[in-house]
Amino acid sequence: MKLVFYATKYRKMIDGVGRDFPDIEVVSIKEPKDVAAAVAGADIFITTNSAYTPEVAEIVREKGTALRWMHFTNSGIDYALESGVPPMVAVTNSSAGRARAVATHAMTLLLALVRRLPDCAAAAQRHEWPRTEMNRDVDTLDKKTMALIGLGAIGQDIARKAKAFDMRVIGISGIAEAAHVDELRPRERLHETLAEADVVMLATAYDPSTHHIIDAKALAAMKPSALIVNIARGPMIEEAALIAALKAGQIRGAGLDVTEIEPPPADSPLWDAPNLVLTPHSAGGGGDDAVLFDILSEHLRLFRARKPFARVLSGPTLPA
Repeated sequence: MKLVFYATKYRKMIDGVGRDFPDIEVVSIKEPKDVAAAVAGADIFITTNSAYTPEVAEIVREKGTALRWMHFTNSGIDYALESGVPPMVAVTNSSAGRARAVATHAMTLLLALVRRLPDCAAAAQRHEWPRTEMNRDVDTLDKKTMALIGLGAIGQDIARKAKAFDMRVIGISGIAEAAHVDELRPRERLHETLAEADVVMLATAYDPSTHHIIDAKALAAMKPSALIVNIARGPMIEEAALIAALKAGQIRGAGLDVTEIEPPPADSPLWDAPNLVLTPHSAGGGGDDAVLFDILSEHLRLFRARKPFARVLSGPTLPA
């Protein structure tokens, strides 16, 4: 059995597969030019959403005729699926592997906005000490209402953290129940919920139904004091409408780890939008790679035992 690992990191994970699965031939590559030779005759292809570009996808579809399973070491793989995977190949991912790191980043963006940390940092750079202004304008999260769009592994950990700050959490999701959520509502009630929310948190999967789910109409439904945080995918927010809302004071602020174009062009108005905290798609950084390895190992054991995967994103649950 041959496994190809195409990624620029996760050295410990690659070594772990070789250690725990000695019967599997592990081929590790880092450059796109090496994909064609490596994937030929391979049973398993492991990569990341960012590494699986349209060019790599074309090579894999053409040369990976023996592939039975593809695994992505990250949670969101919408770009990879858009690039295309070979037909009848089971596709899985490490859906919960970075949940806590991403949820931590989401709450960090929210707290930075609530406590005006960017303004404090800017004042410090100017050697200013605006204590009176900051004491007047900072806020807390207790008793505030969060509209949490998406209750996967990341969304549920955000809910858990939000409850630690004594927030009321309304989940927008199709699931029947979730821990740490005060109320569940269907997406049809989104705008009604936006009008109640002090915080709007985007943590759902990106697909055609969530493209610009936060548009000008949604922003108009929000309170002028509301904050919005997006750690999901940039195109879920209509950026032009968000920038206009920030400039007009229609909402209080926004925290974005993702943008419609990454990185934003040098002339993008996002760079200078008021009350906006911007991070470079780094929410998934940090955390324990051992969790990712445990997820991969469990999938490998199922694959070797010819047992179906519990959850696939494309293709059969039981690889051919």
